[in-house]
Amino acid sequence: MAAALLVVVLTAVVTIMPWGGKSWLQNAAAAEAQQHARLAMEEMVNELKYAYRIEVDGERQRLTYYKKRSGSLRRYQIYVSGRQLLLGLPEGTAVPLANHIETLFLAPNGQLQRGDVLSMTLEVSIASQTITLRSAVAAKNIAVVVP
Repeated sequence: MAAALLVVVLTAVVTIMPWGGKSWLQNAAAAEAQQHARLAMEEMVNELKYAYRIEVDGERQRLTYYKKRSGSLRRYQIYVSGRQLLLGLPEGTAVPLANHIETLFLAPNGQLQRGDVLSMTLEVSIASQTITLRSAVAAKNIAVVVP
């Protein structure tokens, strides 16, 4: 009797295990996609908050901005290359902000004016799990004259 009960329990466990494993893998991929998107979005907001000038090229998924460093304005870029979101530094090097990027939507296009709000939508996809995050930032230093 005990052996028959053990066989029934083991059969049920073996039948259910693949479903649980697949669900766990999907949830892990979704969590990883969300983490990539969240970190990238936070970094973009932090970088742009104190920019003196922001130029948006939505078609090329690229934005150029200028921040004050050592008394002068320095040029930075955030752009998508392949499936990476990169931060281009004034020295010419690029630092990855996130991987698994599907799209970066930026609006409005062109040079932002004082009071304009930059809307950003970032879509990240990992193992058929897609996460879309939206955020906005209004740069505090636009139209401030730098000596």
